[in-house]
Parts: sequence; C-alpha cells; structure tokens
Amino acid sequence: MDTYGLGIKGNLTVGTDNTYVMGGLSTRMANIYSVLFTGIATSARYADLAEKYSCGEDLPIGTVVSVSRNSEFEVSKCEVDCDPAYIGVVSEKPGFIMGDRKGGLITGLVGKLPVKVKGRIEKSDFIVSTFDGCARAGIRGVEEAYKIGVSLETKTEDDIRLILCIIK
Repeated sequence: MDTYGLGIKGNLTVGTDNTYVMGGLSTRMANIYSVLFTGIATSARYADLAEKYSCGEDLPIGTVVSVSRNSEFEVSKCEVDCDPAYIGVVSEKPGFIMGDRKGGLITGLVGKLPVKVKGRIEKSDFIVSTFDGCARAGIRGVEEAYKIGVSLETKTEDDIRLILCIIK
C-alpha cells in the first residue's frame, strides 16, 4: 500500500469498457511502467520516428548514417556524397522508437530532428547526405533523387553545425 492507500496485487480489471480515468489535468500520474502498452496515443513528446540499428561506434546526435559496408553492423557514419544507402539520422529524443531491440543506435527515420550540416544552407533547401556523417544543401535540378530532407533553418557559415531539419 502506498501513501495514498493504493495497492494492487494480481490483475486490475474493469467492469465496463472505456469508463475509468487514471489521473487528470491537475492530478497526473508521475510515471507508468509496463512491459507492454496497448492503447491509443494522442501525442508524443518529441517529433521523430526512430528505430535501433547495430553500429560499430557511438555516433553523436545528428550524424547521418547509411547501410554499413561492414557485415557485422547494420549502419555506419555516412562517408559517401549523395549516398543511395542512406538510412537516417542519429536521434537524441525520438517521439517513438519502433521495435523492441535492447541495444543499438537510435536512428531517426522520418520527422523533425537536428542534423549535422556542412556549409551554408537556406531555410527550405533540400539536404543530401555527404562525407563525415554530415548533410549539405542539395543542388537544385541535379540531386533531388538523393534528397533526405529539408532544412528548417538558415546557416550562413561554412562550418559543421546541428540545424533543425525535416527528414523524409
């Protein structure tokens, strides 16, 4: 029994479907832990859909990854300009992680997340993968087939920096 008099041993069952509420706007539950949740989620705290992949190294947030050429791992840092084997971007706070793999590199597949971008870029420019696990502004009329997303920010320096992008 806890401080509030709630103690459950065994199963908790309800008599009528869809009639009980746990918590409320001003009386929310702190944390709920479960092995399996089946229900309807109406929102997520963060904005990308991710999956875990095996990788030979721990890569920083925003790193662009591709299918690994090493047969021991699924992904590795992208080292090819306009890589057709692009998979996604290392995510810091995914909105939803698919699958139940215990370990692995959390890789954002679609959604809004920070991406390591090399060089100048304008908001709404499409991005393509490039060397060193980075992305860069794509060349219009030439590289659209390698588009991995769209920039949500403008960056006027030639450095490598995280900027917010929508990954497709």
